[in-house]
Amino acid sequence: MWWIIFLFLTIVTTDDSEEKFKQCNNQQCILIQCYFPVHINLLISFFWLSISAGILVPGIWLLIDSKTNLNIINIILQRFYLFGKLKNENINKKKFFTDISKSYFLHFYIIGLLINIPLFLIYRLSYFLYLIFICHMFRRLYECLYIHKFGQNSTMSFIHYFIGLIHYPFVGLTIIIDNKYSNRNISILNYFLSLLLFIIASYIQYNVHLILAKNHRTKTEHYPIPNNYWAFKYFSCPNYIAEIFIYISFLLVSHFTSCFMSLTIWVIINQCLSALLSHRWYCQHYGEMYPSKRCAIIPYIL
Repeated sequence: MWWIIFLFLTIVTTDDSEEKFKQCNNQQCILIQCYFPVHINLLISFFWLSISAGILVPGIWLLIDSKTNLNIINIILQRFYLFGKLKNENINKKKFFTDISKSYFLHFYIIGLLINIPLFLIYRLSYFLYLIFICHMFRRLYECLYIHKFGQNSTMSFIHYFIGLIHYPFVGLTIIIDNKYSNRNISILNYFLSLLLFIIASYIQYNVHLILAKNHRTKTEHYPIPNNYWAFKYFSCPNYIAEIFIYISFLLVSHFTSCFMSLTIWVIINQCLSALLSHRWYCQHYGEMYPSKRCAIIPYIL
């Protein structure tokens, strides 16, 4: 969490950087007050792209179903990369000290709100973008409290947990930096399209989560095939696709800086890999029983 505190303090010191620059004559002051803040945009971009690469390589390895005689690699991928139903059932039953209950998803949104609401009140910029982002976190918090049903054996690794904890605070920082380092004007059409896309994608995701909660397996039953909602006719996991469109709605009202583009890339890679791996899991576990027309990402194609 020190990254968040460090970047927060750095941004605070840049609010009056232009005035301090005029009063500053030595080169050291120029570097501290003016030069370094310019590169925060690149620093955040590097962060998002780094974690994107970090999940992309093992994700591709799993998708092409690569096997190795080095059992340690298979164990590491099963233990630290996959989560929930995607884990090998034998491994999932043997809990490890690094396993964390998926019910702790709740922490992501609590911490995200506790950090982002003060940031929004302090900086008071990108009102529309920040408000729909906060609405998104509140909805996810509500779903974790009253809708999701996490099984006793449904776990994630501490790596997933850590990334989840820092994701939402860093999205807030990305919104602030995106606003501070760009003068791009956002059109009324962009606001309208963003709001429309955000509402539709959020509504679809909410309904999908309702269906998944109702279909949650019991201790003696297999994980059921999700049905009873139009989106499942085309996608195995429409909630992942909806998440992508929610962040695209954020992008539409951003300033298209490299840090916000990198955030969008991270979300797309993360959600697409989750969708592909989940789709393969359904196909492998249900075989011919599984609806053949369902796809992972693109209807009738992929």
